[in-house]
Amino acid sequence: MRISTSQMYTNSVTSMLNQQSKLAATQEQLSTGKRVLSPSEDPVGAVRSLELNRAQDQTTQYLRNADLLDSRLRLEESIVESTINVVQRVRELTIQANNDSQSNESRLSIASEMRQQLDNLLGYANTKDSSGHFIFAGYQENSAPFSKTANGYIYNGDDGQRELQIGPSRRMADGDPGSDVYMGIFNGNGQFIASAATTNTGTGIIDAGSVADVTAFNRDNVTIRFSSDTQYDLIDDSGAVIDSGDYLDGGDIRVAGMSVGIEGQPAAGDEFNLGPSRRQDLFSMLESLTVSLETERKNPTERAAQHNEINTALSGFDQALDHLIQKQSNIGARMESLQRQVDINEGATLQIAESLSLINDLDYAEAISRFSQQQAALQAAQQAFAKTQGLSLFNYL
Repeated sequence: MRISTSQMYTNSVTSMLNQQSKLAATQEQLSTGKRVLSPSEDPVGAVRSLELNRAQDQTTQYLRNADLLDSRLRLEESIVESTINVVQRVRELTIQANNDSQSNESRLSIASEMRQQLDNLLGYANTKDSSGHFIFAGYQENSAPFSKTANGYIYNGDDGQRELQIGPSRRMADGDPGSDVYMGIFNGNGQFIASAATTNTGTGIIDAGSVADVTAFNRDNVTIRFSSDTQYDLIDDSGAVIDSGDYLDGGDIRVAGMSVGIEGQPAAGDEFNLGPSRRQDLFSMLESLTVSLETERKNPTERAAQHNEINTALSGFDQALDHLIQKQSNIGARMESLQRQVDINEGATLQIAESLSLINDLDYAEAISRFSQQQAALQAAQQAFAKTQGLSLFNYL
């Protein structure tokens, strides 16, 4: 086969260009740290890389959502804890006010502090987050959830709970509506409430009572009516007398699974009512007690009525504490669960990064060795081309 000088020249140039192209590609890999510079070099790896990048973006968003959720839950937990402190202080003041050594003036002083605590309580319930949104308003986050009106305290929010995606199949609420935190509290002892009629003329004082027989407790309304200062009748909703008994100061009275104690000296016609517990807001509980303490009492009958009002409030505050501590516990459980999901997301992020590294990242040791070989091959091609250029008979004529 005849090989012309032109063909040799072309082959030499092509060889040099190929070596330069390989060297440039390796050099670009070294400068970028990427093994695959274009999808055509590894179509399967490119598709897998896109999938992993999408998964990484999603996991990063889950982590951002978790950070926002953690911030909201920590704020809510702090506010609930502050609310618990207020209720505990109010409970201490209530016990102090229930002492017979207190005068109208000293109870008025206690009521003044309770007013301040009520303002604190309303402020906590209307707390905003760092974005200026009310945390206890449900979906109505731009409006203050609680306000005082002439008819009492009202809730302006709703029962909505925003949820954030924190995992591929995991969503979590970022807070609780104020209707659940501050308004869903059972009064009385949580099962039934014992109260004295406002028309009583004696000095009988009833306690909060308890459920003595769960099987017999049916949440019916029962009235304890004193037929004399030593005897009472138990009357059901229909007005029928279901039982009678002799009154013993401080003794227990049991009916329909309920047990209550009455101290003092009730008068004939005095009534004490037992009814199922109802949900009540914390603000109204404190407001009612404050008004009671601000009202002057002039005789034993009025003081007994105040003791009954204080006992009712005290049992309500006990229920409020239990309710708020349960809410705090639920928030803590959510925070712990959130942290476990964050750990899972961070582990997934690390695993995705490792998989992406295997697909995309360059093996520098191999690339540097290849670069050196390609550089030597290019130099050899250039030297061979220079030699080839000098092969001509005219040089010898």
